[in-house]
Amino acid sequence: MQKIKLCAIGLSLLVIGMSASAADRPKVVFSPTTTDISAGHAAHSSIPLEMGFWQQDGVDVDVIGIQGSTAGVQQVAAKQVAFATVGPETVLLARAKGAKIKAIYTYARITIQRALALEGKGIEQPEDMRGKTIGVVSMSTGSVPYCRQMLVTAGIDPDKDVKWLAVGQGSQAAMALKRGTVDVYCTWDTAAAPLEAGGMKFVEIEPPYHDDLIGNVIITHEDYLAEHPDIAATVARGIAKSTIFGLANPERAIGIHWKRYPQTKPSGDEADVLAESKVIFEARFNRFATPEGVRWGENIDSNWSNFADLLKAEGLIPQDFDVSQAYTNELIDDINNFDPDAIAALAKASND
Repeated sequence: MQKIKLCAIGLSLLVIGMSASAADRPKVVFSPTTTDISAGHAAHSSIPLEMGFWQQDGVDVDVIGIQGSTAGVQQVAAKQVAFATVGPETVLLARAKGAKIKAIYTYARITIQRALALEGKGIEQPEDMRGKTIGVVSMSTGSVPYCRQMLVTAGIDPDKDVKWLAVGQGSQAAMALKRGTVDVYCTWDTAAAPLEAGGMKFVEIEPPYHDDLIGNVIITHEDYLAEHPDIAATVARGIAKSTIFGLANPERAIGIHWKRYPQTKPSGDEADVLAESKVIFEARFNRFATPEGVRWGENIDSNWSNFADLLKAEGLIPQDFDVSQAYTNELIDDINNFDPDAIAALAKASND
């Protein structure tokens, strides 16, 4: 009886200790700027949550999707959420207007913007877009300046030589392309991937500056960064680990995502569903791999300058805008303080 009591006391103390530890962990909100948190967003949601990458480093993170980069900037600027994912163009536009936000981690190394035409339509180069109708999700997305400057580099006036039409995404965009309502669809990777997974065949039209543009970044408020650099580094480190995990084992990563977000798993034959989901997953994750010599999350000056030049050419930010105020590498050493090989091995050894 005495041993049972002692065991019970020990168990109670263990539970109390675990509760205290959990209670002591800071809690933050991280917001992917979409309410459709697909498998392509697994590195910022399901993987770090399921694998405990954030909790292991002492931070509890609530992942709450919000609709659009503009909302993400507003929430971070108002200190309603600690972190959000946005495009670099959104950061630059917000900084130019005085928002005290800063990019702490570049995670998409290649621009997520895409310009697509159906195969067989004779549209393969930017020059082929003259006189065409260009569909976009909306006129306020980052796809618009991307495609406008593509036209400019081809000697096409984006205000006179083409038409623009907002067609949304998903089935609406697919129907507009199939009916010929639009000739080119300017969108982003995870919005295009479901169309490709559904069987649509595209030609991707790329501007000459395509490879010089980064994709998405993680932002926080300058005040939060100054007060909690350790938390900011921990959140970003969890995403770095999750990215390595997903690149090492895409199928496992998709399974983890379906477990955390069961509503994102399509119905149908398991093999077919996995194959389609892998297209969406890789549409985003293939842009996450870092070039040789670049650390996880590192901001490259030339990438930011190239994006700023695009916006300056559109008259969206001042010519004398100081690009360096939009991002920082002060956390990169701390973010990369882990063993990437161990994470890759964990992913490859991981089972359902």
